Amino acid sequence: MQSPVYKTQYKTVNGSFNRTFFRGLYQGFGPTIITGIPSSAAFFTIYERLKTVTQDAKSAGSAVADLVSCAIINPAEVLKQNAQMHGGDALKPVNSRQSPTLLAVKHFARNPGRLWAGYTALAASHLPATSLSFCLYELLRERFLGEVPRQRLEASASRQVAVSTFSGALAGGFACTLFVPVDVVKTRMRLAAGNTPRLGPLDVANGIFRKEGIHGLFRGGTLSFLASALGCGLYLGSYEACILFL
Repeated sequence: MQSPVYKTQYKTVNGSFNRTFFRGLYQGFGPTIITGIPSSAAFFTIYERLKTVTQDAKSAGSAVADLVSCAIINPAEVLKQNAQMHGGDALKPVNSRQSPTLLAVKHFARNPGRLWAGYTALAASHLPATSLSFCLYELLRERFLGEVPRQRLEASASRQVAVSTFSGALAGGFACTLFVPVDVVKTRMRLAAGNTPRLGPLDVANGIFRKEGIHGLFRGGTLSFLASALGCGLYLGSYEACILFL
């Protein structure tokens, strides 16, 4: 939805979504999985290591870990988003049976450096969003846990997991919504990664605002909120469960 051409790609003349929209949602799933595992491993390895070294600056450890994680994730995000939108004329398949993901890989193989297009915007959105999410998460978690009697809390690990899940969902959804404009700019930069000339984040943001207004900068905000709330809730709830049960 954050692409300027998603309506022409995935909507029919009567405004309904055509079948390719639902099939396209999972284009680029492979690269996302392949890079997701090492990026998560790198994040927690660096974070836990730096946390033990800098006890009073845990946010600095998470920032460094997030920068490394973003560098690993970015190529997969570029491939995924170009595969989902076919990235313009350069990526449109001549043979409809060809995988859009494979076409994207072949396209960027000629210039692999462009797989890191939008990294600055990705880092700019991840660093403050991650910090804000975890600050809100800890505050909400302490607040909700403080309202539960201590004896009931200690006797029910599942209650602690439920509180962590709910707190993570609220924190993640709120933080994500604030940074939707950065995500929109990042998406536009990635979809234009195979084209020339290349525009910087400020130029892209200015272009979106002039053509689409403030609504354009918050395109897809509702879906981003729901997806982030669900993802952060499950992620932090699972993390809490692992700590308590493993």
